[in-house]
Amino acid sequence: MNFNIESIKNKMLVKYPFFGSIVANVNYKEDTDISTAGTDGQIIYYNPKFLETLSAEEQIFIFAHEVCHIAFEHITRSEGKDAYVWNIATDAVINQFLKRDGLKLVKGGVDIAEAINYNAEELYDKLLKEKQQSQSQNGQGNQQNQQGSSSSEQGQSSSENSQKQNKNQSQGQGTSSSELDPLEEQNQDVGHDTHSMWKDALKEKKESKFTKENNNPKMEQKQNENQQKSKLQQEVNKISEMKEQDAFNKNLEEKRKKLEELKKSLLEQVMKAGTSTNGSQITINNIGKSKPLVDWRYILREAIKYDVDWSYKNSYFEDGVLIPNLEEQPMPETEILLDTSGSINEELLKNFLRECKNILQHSKLKVGCFDTEFYGFHEIKTEEDIENMTFEGGGGTDFDVAVNAFTNRVENKIIFTDGEANMPKKALDAIWIVFGETKINPKGAKVIQIDEEQLNSLYSHEEKHTKQNK
Repeated sequence: MNFNIESIKNKMLVKYPFFGSIVANVNYKEDTDISTAGTDGQIIYYNPKFLETLSAEEQIFIFAHEVCHIAFEHITRSEGKDAYVWNIATDAVINQFLKRDGLKLVKGGVDIAEAINYNAEELYDKLLKEKQQSQSQNGQGNQQNQQGSSSSEQGQSSSENSQKQNKNQSQGQGTSSSELDPLEEQNQDVGHDTHSMWKDALKEKKESKFTKENNNPKMEQKQNENQQKSKLQQEVNKISEMKEQDAFNKNLEEKRKKLEELKKSLLEQVMKAGTSTNGSQITINNIGKSKPLVDWRYILREAIKYDVDWSYKNSYFEDGVLIPNLEEQPMPETEILLDTSGSINEELLKNFLRECKNILQHSKLKVGCFDTEFYGFHEIKTEEDIENMTFEGGGGTDFDVAVNAFTNRVENKIIFTDGEANMPKKALDAIWIVFGETKINPKGAKVIQIDEEQLNSLYSHEEKHTKQNK
């Protein structure tokens, strides 16, 4: 599977707004010398061949994992600690919170379920104590062996278990709290990413601090230049003082806040729109395409992929051969009304139109716009017809106008809207596609409500569009 760094960053910005400044300011660099991904605290390195083997969700997991190592300054905090145990502790805590947020753990990642209840230092202390107890027990066992005890079978069993654990890790199984194998410490890497850069990064940071304290102008100038180039360290300082649990909980609050702001913005636009009509004309460029929200083959009535039928109803014989009469078998017809009232911004309208392109694959199509007025249907034969449409609206929203605009002869009637208005008095067998969390119950209709993930996607598009215009 291919990957796109900018796309991954945008998805991380939506899912982790609290870490957004770090996601935006850190550098991402290809490195084929590493097998997976890793960070030195300033740059996230990745092997593109490794990423191409992962799903889109796993790719986000990989980069979010590295962002967290930077945000919580896990490299700096590793000073004076058992590197192998610290690596497991930090990975374990991060991974459980990423899993809680709905991301899929990459195969081979450290997976300790109870880590969700710990911060990195707390879990480190627990794992270190377990390791020391294990070493103590092994030491006693070795002493008994030297004294000629009959524990050789236990030693053999322990060795086999150790080899089995190493094999499991090499095959990509997750590391658990019971798998702190001393033989693995020759290679400090654990889980799905590499921590091989941490030792050098920590050494460089200590040397940098020493040089600054001894007033070396050259090194201080280099540090100032790096500080000017990036706001990364400044943003890291804001988060690193927090514990992992607190930061991830803060992120959930920030995410909910963003969604509430989006909904509030849409509602304010509705209130400003009132019941008037604007009638302004708008041209939308670069509509693009997207995967269908629903499988329209099953939603649209009598949907077929062909428009002719060999029928024997009016067939005739000619020279003893039954000749069928080629009759046209019409494709289903669909009329779509787009809510173009003041609450519908350009990005939301683009989402409507991308879905119209998907419907066009299965039905003849007419598309019209409405706010408090209906502005007529346009026959749509190709995607270019959608790209070239001019839209009218910008006023309030009147769903009575919408339901009365449909003709009686079409099989399918669809309304795209945010649902922000009073429901129509008239019952109508139509499909309402509601972009937003407003719950509606129009008479006689079927409602398809988009979910939170699609709202997140909408916010992402708006955020990216805003940045491009600055």
